[in-house]
Parts: sequence; C-alpha cells; structure tokens
Amino acid sequence: MKPSSDVTGLYRNFPAYLWVEDEETRTYLQTAWEGELHIKVLVAGGHGHLHAVVNAARNDYNTHVFGFRDRDFGGSNRARWNEDAVVVLTADVVEIENLLLDPDAIAACQVNTSGLNAAQVEQELTMLATPLTWWMSCRRTITEIRDAVVDDFLEHPRRDRVKSQGDAEAAITGSLWWARVLPTLQPDWGNVATIARKLTDHEASYRAMLSTGAWRQEFSGKEILRDLTTRIWTRKRPKDPECRLTFVQEIARAQLDLNRVPQEIRELRTAIRRRIGH
Repeated sequence: MKPSSDVTGLYRNFPAYLWVEDEETRTYLQTAWEGELHIKVLVAGGHGHLHAVVNAARNDYNTHVFGFRDRDFGGSNRARWNEDAVVVLTADVVEIENLLLDPDAIAACQVNTSGLNAAQVEQELTMLATPLTWWMSCRRTITEIRDAVVDDFLEHPRRDRVKSQGDAEAAITGSLWWARVLPTLQPDWGNVATIARKLTDHEASYRAMLSTGAWRQEFSGKEILRDLTTRIWTRKRPKDPECRLTFVQEIARAQLDLNRVPQEIRELRTAIRRRIGH
C-alpha cells in the first residue's frame, strides 16, 4: 500500500525518530545524548506541527516515530513515557530551556567570559525571573480562557449520522460543549472582576515560587536563558541564531562534564530506546 504522506520516506535510516519543537531542543538533546546512534532528532517547528507530523507517521505505521514537547501550561505525561499509547512525550518543565537554568553548568561552560561563579549566576537568574510574575500570570490566565472556550468543543460528526436538519441540529445542540461550556462561558469569563481575580491569584503564586526555587521549572526558561546570554557571554559573541544555539550547546556540554544532565533528559532517551527494543 502506498503511504499517505511523503514524510514516510524520512523514516528509513534510524531505529527511532524524535520530533521536537525547535532547534534549541534538538541541539540540547544531541549534545546531552553524546554518541547516541539510534535516535534521529528532527525539528517540527512548534507543538502544533509536531503533533501533525507524528500522527501522520503513525498513520502510516511508522511506530518508531515519536514526539517530545514542552509542557507549556498543560500537564506532563512523564509518568507514562513507557506506555505504548503515548507517542508524544510531554516534559515536566514549562519549556525545555528550563533544564538549562543550571548555575553550576552555566558557570563552568566554555563561553562564560563574565567570570561569574555559580552563586553569582544563581543571583542573575533570580533577578531575571523576578519581573516576570505578572507576565507569566497573564499567559496562564489567557490559557485558561482558551481552555474554557474549547473544552469539549464539538467535533465534526460522521457523514452517516447527519441526514436531516434534525440530525444536524442535534450534532451541535446535543454536544457536551453546547450543554455545559457555552452557557457558562460568559458569566465565568466575561467580566473584569473574574479576570482581575485570576491575574492576582496567579501572580501571587508565581511570586511565591521565587522564594522556593520552584520558578526554575514554572517560569519561561526560554526568555530567561536568552536574557542571561549577554550577561554570561560578554566577549566575542556571534549573532543569533548561532549565539543562542552555541550557548545551549555549551551548557549541555558542561552538564555532561559535571554529570549534571537532568534525570528527565536521561529518562527520555531510555524510554525511546526501550520502545524500539534497544
């Protein structure tokens, strides 16, 4: 049978293929997984594309194709990475760059021309994270509004289920979204007081994380890492994207040298290799 997608031709040379969201993630994994010969890492360009290419591959019976994505504001499925039904593995952290916010590795990396030690890097990271509480609160609230709108959103019915106007109406008005979400959407989210309460609650939560260290997993690692680059790599710094990717690579190399590659990244490799029988 002819495959339904030309993408299938990509999947012939490696035991496993792993689609990721961006080049930073690929650079990190390839560096942290030094010498890995069984897993080919490919860049999809965002989690929407990632799900699409993985699903297309799986529909063509390429069971050695997987995805790995940021958690963002959703949930992690790390506890289920070894289950055959899980084909897109979701990280514990908001963004993969959060795993690079490692003061010891940053201080030890080859492009640290600032002379900052690990304790000073930690101070820089916290200082960069501190102003982000309201921005993170806003992002989380927007995500909750979006989820409220699309929760149980009605799907297109099969052709054989809609043969009359009554069938068409029932397909819409008989849905969970119509019955449960739509009537409550405006009262719940359509007023300023609700938004203000959500924002202040979330901001307080993010602010509390600054004193416990939990911000390192919950704040935007991508933004903090980019802001940190110029504070660490102060001389002979190339332009982006070379600068950004080299910084990721050098921190990953330092984590390798210091035996500080996060357990999450080690488990990801192990889970994929197990799924392909290696």
